[in-house]
Amino acid sequence: MEITHLGLRRLRAAIQNQEISFPSQVPVFACQSRSEIQWRLVELYFIRNWSCTDLGQRYGVTMERARQLISQWVQRAAVLGYLQEIPGADIIDPDPWAIPTSILAAETGLRSLLMAGSD
Repeated sequence: MEITHLGLRRLRAAIQNQEISFPSQVPVFACQSRSEIQWRLVELYFIRNWSCTDLGQRYGVTMERARQLISQWVQRAAVLGYLQEIPGADIIDPDPWAIPTSILAAETGLRSLLMAGSD
């Protein structure tokens, strides 16, 4: 899943469904426009579920500008690693101490060769 290509609504759903990590402290990117409110917009949008319309009214910007500021933050946060995909439970190995099957297969083949050679 390419985080930077997700729409804001899909990204918000993925964050709320714990498919994508979200920083507990929202970073402020001082190099970006309106950085003094940008992090607040991001937190209210993704965590508190505010709409871009409500955010625009609250901070005196248009709905489109609120969406643009959030999108710019997402691009920067993804590049810097603040937003990352969380692997699903089926991807994570349930037994970290399990021996990989490739090693087991090689070991079995070696045992067969050794036993055949001892005849």
